[in-house]
Amino acid sequence: MTRNDVIHEKTVAEFDTPDHLNCEKWKLDAVNNNKIVKNIISKIESQKFKFDSSCISCEFCPNSGLKGGLTSDSEILLCENSLKSAADVETVLSHELVHFLDHLNNTDWTDIKALARSEIRAAKYSLECHNQYGARLWEGNLEQPQLCSISQQFKKCVRDRATDSVKLVTNVGSLRARSIVDEVFEKSYNEEL
Repeated sequence: MTRNDVIHEKTVAEFDTPDHLNCEKWKLDAVNNNKIVKNIISKIESQKFKFDSSCISCEFCPNSGLKGGLTSDSEILLCENSLKSAADVETVLSHELVHFLDHLNNTDWTDIKALARSEIRAAKYSLECHNQYGARLWEGNLEQPQLCSISQQFKKCVRDRATDSVKLVTNVGSLRARSIVDEVFEKSYNEEL
């Protein structure tokens, strides 16, 4: 995806819109304060890459269904008009940071299995499924049947999110996207960040 595929050039006045100002504020807050975002950035910096908030751009995206992406210029794009809260920005940013890390490790984005691997990792290590199930896993007061149930629900969330992303990015059908995700799921899910 190129920047021109998803954004339009801004006039000076458009930098002062509430959506843009909120996105910039939430972006900086996430980079500086969110533990998961900071952890992923730390992994990126361990690859000898100096990461800072200038690697992340808040932009208006004409496709209102798009929340963010990784551009061909290796920039993380946050779609300011689709992100309505700090939690939205943290979720999308953490997801895209995993893709950024995979990009630094030479992921071949034209290989659908490599894309599925990165989508699985992004769903697992970002806040997407953690917001639903991860917090309960780490509370520590669950009995074994509850723990197993939540762990399986978390895995299902990761699988479903990865399938949806592969389908969206490649325009393959649901069954083909699920088949590709299933083929690489266990190995990808068990990889370290």
